[in-house]
Order: sequence, then structure tokens, then C-alpha cells
Amino acid sequence: MPHAPMNPHLQSSADPSRSSEEIRQDFLQFFQAKGHEVVSSASLVPEGDGTLLFTNAGMNQFKDVFLGTGQRSYARAVDTQKCLRVSGKHNDLEEVGHDTYHHTFFEMLGNWSFGDYFKAEAIRWAWELLVERWGLAPDRLYATVHEGDDDFGLSADAEAYDLWLSETPLPEERVLYEPSKENFWMMGDTGPCGPCSELHVDLRPPEARQETPGRELVNVDHPQVMELWNLVFIQYNAQTDGSLEPLDDQHVDTGMGFERMVAVLQGKESTYDTDLFAPLLQAMADRSPREEIRGYDDLHIEDDDEHERVRTALRVVADHIRAIAFAISDGVMPSNEGRGYVIRRILRRAVRYGYQTLELEEPFLHRLVGPLIEKMGGPFDGLAEQQEFIEQTIRSEEESFLETLGTGIEFFERVVPHVADFQDTDGEASDRLLGALREDAQAMDLLEKAYVDTDDENDILRSFARTARGGTLPGQIAFLLHDTYGFPIDLTRLMARERDLEVDMEGYETLMDRQQERARAASDFAVDQSDVQAWQSVSQGEASVFVGYDQASVDDAEVRAVRVVETDEGQQYEVELSHTPFYAEAGGQVGDTGTLRFGDESVQVLDTQREGERIAHTVDTLPEPLDGPVEAVVDAERRAHIRAHHTATHLMHAVLRETLGEHVQQKGSLVAPDRLRFDFSHFDAVDEDTLRHIERRVNTVIQQNIPKQEARDVPIDEALDRGATALFDEQYGDRVRVITFDPDFSMELCGGTHVDATGEIGLFRFVSEGSVASGVRRVEAVAGTAALEHVESELETLARARRQFRSLHTSLPEAIAEVQEERDRLAGEVDQLRRGQLSDQLDAFIAENAASVDGITVVTGRLDRASMDDLQELGQQFRDKLGEGAVGVLGSVGEDGEKAYVVATVADDLVDDGALRAGDLVGTLGDRLGGGGGGRPSLASAGGRDPEALDTVLDGVPALVRDRLE
Repeated sequence: MPHAPMNPHLQSSADPSRSSEEIRQDFLQFFQAKGHEVVSSASLVPEGDGTLLFTNAGMNQFKDVFLGTGQRSYARAVDTQKCLRVSGKHNDLEEVGHDTYHHTFFEMLGNWSFGDYFKAEAIRWAWELLVERWGLAPDRLYATVHEGDDDFGLSADAEAYDLWLSETPLPEERVLYEPSKENFWMMGDTGPCGPCSELHVDLRPPEARQETPGRELVNVDHPQVMELWNLVFIQYNAQTDGSLEPLDDQHVDTGMGFERMVAVLQGKESTYDTDLFAPLLQAMADRSPREEIRGYDDLHIEDDDEHERVRTALRVVADHIRAIAFAISDGVMPSNEGRGYVIRRILRRAVRYGYQTLELEEPFLHRLVGPLIEKMGGPFDGLAEQQEFIEQTIRSEEESFLETLGTGIEFFERVVPHVADFQDTDGEASDRLLGALREDAQAMDLLEKAYVDTDDENDILRSFARTARGGTLPGQIAFLLHDTYGFPIDLTRLMARERDLEVDMEGYETLMDRQQERARAASDFAVDQSDVQAWQSVSQGEASVFVGYDQASVDDAEVRAVRVVETDEGQQYEVELSHTPFYAEAGGQVGDTGTLRFGDESVQVLDTQREGERIAHTVDTLPEPLDGPVEAVVDAERRAHIRAHHTATHLMHAVLRETLGEHVQQKGSLVAPDRLRFDFSHFDAVDEDTLRHIERRVNTVIQQNIPKQEARDVPIDEALDRGATALFDEQYGDRVRVITFDPDFSMELCGGTHVDATGEIGLFRFVSEGSVASGVRRVEAVAGTAALEHVESELETLARARRQFRSLHTSLPEAIAEVQEERDRLAGEVDQLRRGQLSDQLDAFIAENAASVDGITVVTGRLDRASMDDLQELGQQFRDKLGEGAVGVLGSVGEDGEKAYVVATVADDLVDDGALRAGDLVGTLGDRLGGGGGGRPSLASAGGRDPEALDTVLDGVPALVRDRLE
């Protein structure tokens, strides 16, 4: 594959041989040498932050530090953070592929100071890295600082301005004051915030730079004058009234787009020209059956538009596979809601580009996981560890979508030209177009499926034309693509945009609301704080300390703070103590309950949750006074049941991996006093024999009474080196707790409570196994007392069954088999009698319901409680009885009363004459019933969701036949 051309204006500093791996590592080592802790990237799923769909910035994992609710063991940090921007304010999805610099998934390099160094060091080190170490040309760099804001009561950030002049050789003309929109960062309407200082680079050729100074193009979205690094100085706390209060501690938060920096340092015009994307682009080119596609920069395509269309498709796929694979590795499974829906629509967008432009009609995305891991599996080892699972998940999604993609695209391509024709037309021209559309039988058939609210062809045409005149694809079309062919609305909008058309979103959303099949992804993540009041301080001291690993009660706790919360049950209170034995819900384990005793008054603890660094005890009442010692006592019996289920979860997890394979990864869990629930990655159902094997193996380990080994405050790297399992959905600190039951069997990072030895569990028993999502299975199980109660219940059920057969001399299984056989025989006889009764009604229909339409006999009839299978069998009998020159239609409402069915028959002579076809008839009948159908010209069937319309539909059959004959 030929190399992409270098930017000749960066040749002095650019080095195409310098790999992205080297650049990433160089950044981390530069700040590590300056006392920064190298911190691992957080998950793409924000830990404990319901306001974010995905991690979209480097600061997300440090948000609690900025809010004052958390702390770290280090004051300086450096990292590369996985980010995904596909929704809300930071939504790059529609731009990805159409330009050469937007991405969904990207890395954000950052260095951080938590109350340590501030502006001088951040500015000095930024210059040192970019210019002195990486060799960027100083005369191409510009710095921006905050110009001040009267609304905030802030003057210009003269401190940062002066530091750029004193700490670097930048002249005044290349240090620019910019407004708050560009150079003031806020976490939200309230909370930590501060001015920014950005570094921009001018990559234009010398003649362009002489013609227009770079300072005039900073922050105007010029593709060659772009931001490289944002240095945020967090020094204020925004109040609800809009004012700013200085923070006690000042922080530094920087963000550098890794892909963009690699492009600059490798002298490339685009991020897609770098070694980060080259293997993926080439792998796609190699897979395409189009011989003229030999590489991203090696396309033997003469047409310029087609040339760019192919490059766009390659960019889309290369970008999207990164987002999809990293999201799945962090536990986000493609689904119909929330985060999973976002990943599903990204995946389908990639498949559509591959199918339509690169002519890849078989699953292909999953084959890019290997090249991706070869490039990025080093710094992000979660990819390599889950390669097989990621590939299987993607392939399953591809196969499902490809089943309907081709048909959906054909539908789109059939209807969209008519939309384009109607654009900006009226009067006679529009009438001519209506006539042309009416003659397009395939398009009209599709419109009838889309406009389900009307049966009148003229109404459909008028509605379609009214929307299309504005260059807009009707909402009914977008909804049908979504509902029938699985097209996310984003995909439909993108396909429409490629034709310079809009989509009628109001009409689409109206249909979506009516159908109530999907909620919008972002709405699930809004957090309403209106029912929570602020914490009120009671005593001073450090944040809550959990002592519950060693104690089930304390008698000398102090109340640190309280607050009021409004719940569905009414007003409740949360209490923070100086130290507590109560475990706050985390890692799937539910929170403890118990008692708080204030002097002579006791209150029940209903739940325990963690709020930042606080451990919040939920109570119904709040005694007075609050300034004395508090006795905190955990419900020991309930805790014992939870401990048994938590340890059983660890043992079961180990046996699942031992039995099913190392690809098994936890994808979610619940540990409660009465049961455990465990979700894990695995594509096939776990059969009954395998479940029993796993169950026996867990019980064997329980009987061995293996003692718990607990190690606290272990450096996380050391714990992982020992072989401890880390779970995808947990956010671990630098030091962790390791729970081991035999180092060769079960060793996990875990903050939960456990039994002291496995024998305390007593018994383990599976309750159920099933699917949660594609590639994710769920098991539920019980342990300890709950398992014993479950077994006793099963034995009692068995005993009652035996009593029902006590007069028989055979064994219980044989007796049950005999009863089942007799039941099946009798059911067959009843069904035969029922079908005979239905068949007898056919002669009555012919005698009583026959009508003549232009010499053709049309007979309809309604059969109660007939299934679709019944109708199809009876339809053939009906056709034989009617003979030549006849049309028959039978209808029925299913036994559940929720669906209606019809079957149509057309005599052979009518089919041969081309006058009528059963498939055409049921297509219309199915639409009128709120569904669809098809079949042979002589016999076809349909079903719908509107059983109340059946009688009207049957009454309209003669008129329908007349219309078809015309």
C-alpha cells in the first residue's frame, strides 16, 4: 500500500518512522519523569456517574476529586484515556468518515495536578514536550488564554498570558485572548471550573501563512490550524446564582487528542493517514471483492465522486471497529436501549457502508478485531483477553443485520428518488409526478406498508407529496425502515443526507412514541437532583471509614453529616458516620441493613449506599440530638446470608471459567441475602448436564472447607501479577483487596464481604439459566439456607407428585410419561374433531356468502379460533371446493385475541390469465390488519395486529378484487 503523502511543511519535525506506540509511551514517560503517577485508562462506562452515557473526556475518572468527594494517593497523574463521543453535546457520529479528522473512539492524553503544581509548570512543560522534545516548529504555534467574562465577574487571565511570554519564547502576537466559549471550562452549571489555555498549530504552507496570519484562523475550524492541547486551570467553584467562588485547592486538567498529535508528529495530513488506522484500512481494502480497491491510497477508480465515496466508507469502518471493539471489551453489549443501542447503531452504520460501497455482503467487521488488537492490544490488554468474545459478539450482530439490510436498502433506493423528484415542485409538475409515482407499483406497495393509518391510495400520495416537497423523507418511511428492517434513525438520516434530503423527525418520533418500542438512549441517563437536599455538617473529621471486614458493630461512631431525601415511600434521611461496620452497596453486593442507636433511641437502617467518599445510611427517622456517640449494629444474620452468596459467586465464576473456557467474563452481578445473579460472556446456552456438573464442582469445593485468604492494601499491579481476576465493571484504585480461596482456583479483586471458609456456605444450587443479550448468559442460584429451602421445596413438590400416582405400580417418571402420552393422544383426537368442524363451515360459506364480481365468484368467511396453520390447510380445501373462476378469503382471530389471520385463494385460470394473484391480495389485506404477508399466486396468507378490523377487511374483499381487475 503506498504511503500517504507527508505534510511538507512539517518535515523539520515530522518523523513518519516514529510509531504511535512510541509517541504514546513518550508522553507518559515525560510526565512520569516529572513525578506523575502513570494511571490506567478508566472504562468507557463511567463508574457511578449516571449523567454520562460514555466516558468522553480524560477528566471523567477524576471527577470526584474535583468535586471534593474523593481523593487519590498521588497528587500528580498522567494517562491515556479511552473516550467515546457519539451522543449529546459531544456527538461526532454524523461527521465520521465524511471528513478526515472526526472520530467516535479516540484517546485523550492528559497530565493532572490535584492541588499541587499550577499554571507555570503546566505551561512550561507543555512547551518543553512539544518543542524541545518533539521538535514542533515554534513559529507555527499559538497559545490562547481567557479574555475575562463580565457575567462571571472575571478579568482576563493575565497570569497565564504573562507565563506564556516568560516561560516560552512565544511573542505577544501569538498569544491570543479568547472568550469563555473557547477558553473557560465548566463541569456543569455548578461545580469546579476555570480558565483554559490552548495550544494551536498552523500547518499551512508558507505562502498561505504570509497571506493570512495564523492568529486570524485560530478557533475558526480551519482544518490546518487546529488545537493540539488544552490546559485547564480549575480554580473556581460555580454557584447556583452564577457566581464563582475560589477553590481551596487549584487543579490542572489537560487534554491532548492522541490521534491528532500522531498525525502532526508523523507529518500526515489526516489522522487516518497515520499508523493507527493504516492496518485497519488495508485489511478492509484486502477484504473488498472490488478489484480496483487495493488500499486506502491505492484506489484504481477514475470517477472522483466514487473515489471519495470509497475512501469515506473505508474511514467509517476503520473508525467504527475501534469504538465497537473497545465498548464490548468494557462490557457494553449491542442492544435496543441505552449504551447498547448506541453501539448497535454504530455497528450497523459500519456494516451498511461496507455492504453498499465496498460490496461486502458477508460478515466482515469481526475479522478486523485481529488487526486492531495487533495495533492496540499492548496498552489496552482487555482487547486481547476477550478477542474471541468480541469477535463472536460482532459477528452475531452482523449476521442479524445483514438478513434485512439488503431489502431495506432496496426499499430506500426505490422510494428516495420520488422524494427527490417532488422537492421544490407544485402545481402541474407535482400532478405529473403523482401520476408517475402511482404507476410505480413497487414504490406504491412500499408506501402502503409505510402509511398504515390510511387505506386510501390518494390520501397516501397526497401525504407523501406534501412532505417530499420540502426535500424531506416522510417519517412513515423512516419508521418502517427502523421497525421492519432494523435501520437506526441515525442511519436513515445519514443515507438521506447523502442525497441532500432531510428526514421528517417529528413524524418519525410520533410513530415511535405510539409504538413504544424504544426509548431514546440519552434520556435514560438524566439525573434529577431535585429530590435530594444538600448534606448538613454535624461534626468535623475525615470521610467515612468502613470497618465492617473486622466488626459487625461499633459503639463510638460520630455523626459527620445528614441530609433529607424524597423517595416514593416519602421523606427519608441519610446519615454519614465517622466509621461504620455497614457495607455500602458495591460490586453487585447489596448494602447492609441494621440498627443505629442514639442514646436510648434506635432507628432502623434500611439501606447503605456510597455517595462519593461518604457512606450513607438510609433511615426513616432522625433522632435528636445528633452530637453524641452512635452505636451501629449490622443485621448479622442477613449479612451472613449475603456473605455465603458472595463467596458462592466467586466459586461459581471460577468453575464457569474452568468448565466453559477462559473467555467467560463477568458482565454483571447481584449478591443478595436470598439469591445471587451472575451475567457472563458466553454465546451458547449452558445445557442441563453442564449446569449439574458446575453445581457438583462448586459443592465439592464447599465441602473441602477451603479457608479464605485476604490481602488488603495490595498494589494493583502486584495483585494482577499474582493472577487475581479483575472485573470489567469495577473501578479499582491503586491499592486493592484480594480474596483467595486456593490460589490455583479462585483469586479476585473484591471489596465485598465473604465467609471465612467455604464450608460455611453449606450448599449451592442453580435456579435458572438464560440469555440476557447477544453473547451474554445469566444464571441465578441460591446458597446456604436459601439453597436448603429451595431443595426442600423441590422435594415437597416431588412428594406431592408421587402422591398423585400412588395407585400406580410403575415408577413416577414412567407414570408421568404414560399420562403425557394419553394426553397427546386425546389432544390429537380433539384437534381432528375441531378441524372437521371448521371444514364443515366451508360449504356454508360458499352457499351463503358468494358474490359475483365481473363474472368472478368471490367467497369470504370467518372461522373462530383457527390458527394460521389451520387457515392454510383449510384454504387449500376451500380452493378445491370453489373450483375455477373463483376467489376465496378466510379469516380468523387467534386464540389470544391479539392477532388476526387471513388466507386468500385464487383459481388457476385466473392466475394464468394474469387477472389476480393471491399474494397481491393478502399484501393489501395484511396491511389493513396492521401487518403483512405473502405466498404463492394461488394461495397466500397474512397476519396483523388489529383483530377488530377483521370483519371490515373481509367485507371489503369484493371491492378489492374489483380494484385489482381494473
